[in-house]
Order: sequence, then structure tokens, then C-alpha cells
Amino acid sequence: MRKAFAKFADKFDGDGNGHSQAPLINHNTKPSRKAVYPQPGQRDPGPGQLPPKVASENHHGIMHFFHPNGREHIVSRDVGNSSVLDGKVVWGWGDTLMGAGGKGSKANICATDSTSIGDMSNPMYAIDTALWDNNEFVANFIPCLPHEEKDGGLVSYAFGGSNVIEYAPNEGLLFFLKIHRPDGKNHIKGAGVAKVTMEGNVPKCHRDMETLWTADEPCYGDVGIAYDSRDGFLYAYGKGPQQDDEQLIRRTYMCRAPLTQAFDISAYEYWDESTKSYTRQRLTTHGAMGTLKLTYEQPIFNYMQMDRSAPFWSNYYNKWMFLYGNSWGYSDVYVMTADKLEGPWDNHNSMIVASTGGEPVAGEFRYAINGHPEWDESGKTVFVTWTKLNEIYGTTITWE
Repeated sequence: MRKAFAKFADKFDGDGNGHSQAPLINHNTKPSRKAVYPQPGQRDPGPGQLPPKVASENHHGIMHFFHPNGREHIVSRDVGNSSVLDGKVVWGWGDTLMGAGGKGSKANICATDSTSIGDMSNPMYAIDTALWDNNEFVANFIPCLPHEEKDGGLVSYAFGGSNVIEYAPNEGLLFFLKIHRPDGKNHIKGAGVAKVTMEGNVPKCHRDMETLWTADEPCYGDVGIAYDSRDGFLYAYGKGPQQDDEQLIRRTYMCRAPLTQAFDISAYEYWDESTKSYTRQRLTTHGAMGTLKLTYEQPIFNYMQMDRSAPFWSNYYNKWMFLYGNSWGYSDVYVMTADKLEGPWDNHNSMIVASTGGEPVAGEFRYAINGHPEWDESGKTVFVTWTKLNEIYGTTITWE
């Protein structure tokens, strides 16, 4: 959520900027099948044996985005988490820019977070069903509250959203960060939870709260969230608070609550890796008012180990899995597996399962590596994306 764009690129129509022209397609037709997000026990156990072994990887290049009328349009964006809501794949993006049209035109930011609907026939295609009133530019997803609208709206505020967990038919939730930026700099005010529904083909976020957590607490959900149907808990992973202590910011903390109580701050408990146990006390930078002071030993993932990724259940390996990158800026795709979402997580000797582009090039940060299990319920293959230079790249991993 906090990744800044690497650079503002000139965008223009056609294929002169490295974009192959995708065919006109009809996105109003019903998908060939409904998307399903995997959960333990949905299928018979898969045949995969650990450690994971890659049979092949198929690089797809850059993602294509489409207007609802079927015409491809050029959109710059980052992050790229995915979820299933009402049988549809919902993509969640960070900062979103579009050009004014025509060669040499500058891209302008049109949303600080946005959504698309995934194409079940091709994971590299996504439809921008949520547009501003002009029916041309991609719309913002997470809304301002009325008092925030009066205080400048999206000029003064930004929001970053996690992936979505569906807890009832066409009813889901996400975690968000509230970011205030009156001076042009990001000031994270805290994390919260909001409801999400699908209205036709348009994901709608219904935000009623300021935040659940304060600026002195970890940014829960900033990394990703997951639900385990076996224990009924929702798990949220987030970086440390935006403070002067860079060591806290680069570590990943975790909390959980019963899914049915996800909007109730009193229902949460917090993982302490140093004791391998949960505590009901909130973790803060100050340790006052009955909270525990944040330490370097409490996070579930250590310094720079994890960037932005959501764990998912692998029906092939019968384990929870992260396909992720580290926070160093030029990460390849790593894999971790665990029986439980609090771990212990096995990184299989820091195994790399796919390349995101070879040797680092100055300024070409590669980040927000995410696995997307929606396109193959068996888990034998997994679609993976990452961001580089405001473009979304994709590859498909096939396991042995």
C-alpha cells in the first residue's frame, strides 16, 4: 500500500510503448466458470510432495486492461492482490494512472486504489468495470467519509486496500490503511476494516469507520489477509508502524480474530513470535495504556523478509503457501509453506521458484509479488504477478 510509483511514464495508445495490441473482447458475456478461492478441505488431498519443485514457468509479459466496452486502454498501476467475490476474481490495485490519450501525453493519477475484474479465460486480461462518471477513467475504490470529503477528499486522503475475504454470498471484507497527506507526504493514520460487495460487475467498498488501529500500531492488512475455514479465524499481516524506527517498518506483524467479529477491535489477538503464542494486548510503539511495546522479536517475518503478498491454501501441496518477494526492491519469486497461518513457515532454504527479470537495473524496482490460485483449483499451476515500472507482469508456475 505504501509503495510509491517508480516513475511517471509517458503513455500513448497503440503498441509503440511495448504494449502489444490485445483483441477487442466482449466482457459482458458470462464467464465459462465461477472463480473459487481455495480453502482447506474443499478438494481431495493433492499429490504434491515438499519441498516444492518447479516443472516449468511460463512468462506472459505485461497485463492488459480493458474498458467495459471491450476496448483495451492503457493503465499504469501497482500492487495487484486478488480475491473472489460473487464468483468473480476481484483485482485490487494501488496508485492508478491513465494518460489523456495521444502520443506523448502525460499519465495522470486517477485513483489511489482501484479494482478490476479478472478474465477466467486469460489471467493477463482484466476489465476496469469501476469508472468515474465520465465513463473513461478508472475510479477510486475505498471511499472517504463525509468529514474527509469536506477536508479535501482524495486530494488530502488516500487509502490502500488488502485482498478481499468473502464471508457470505456476495459479502466480503478488506483491511485498509488511512493515509493523510496535506503536505504532499504520506502520514498513515492507522488500519481499519471495510465491507465489500459486488453490484453487477462493479466491486463496491462500504467504509463506515475511521480506523480500528492507530498510527502507533502495525499496519495490519498492509501485507495481506487470509481466512482459515478450519478454525474460523481471519488473519492479517502488516508492516510495523510508520515511525522513525526503520527496523519496525521493515518487519511483518500478524493478528487474528474470528471472521464473524472482524469489525470488533476487542476480538483480536496478536502473534508474538518470541513466545510462539498470542496475546490479547495490543502492540504499540509506546507500550502505554495497557498495551505491549513493539519489539524486533515479535514479528512473524523478520527484517526485509516479506514485501506485499497474501497467503493462500495450496490444494496441490495441502499447505498454506506464500509466493512472495522480499523488500529489497529487486526480488525474485520465493516460496514458503506452513500447516497453519501463524507458522512455523518453511522457506525451503530461501528457494527461488521464478525469476522477475534477472539482474537488478537501477530504478527498475520489482515488488508486490503475489500468487493467485483462482485460475487453477487443483493448485498444480499458480499464476504470479509483480510490479515493475508501474506495469504488472505475470508468469505461470507449474509444479512437478
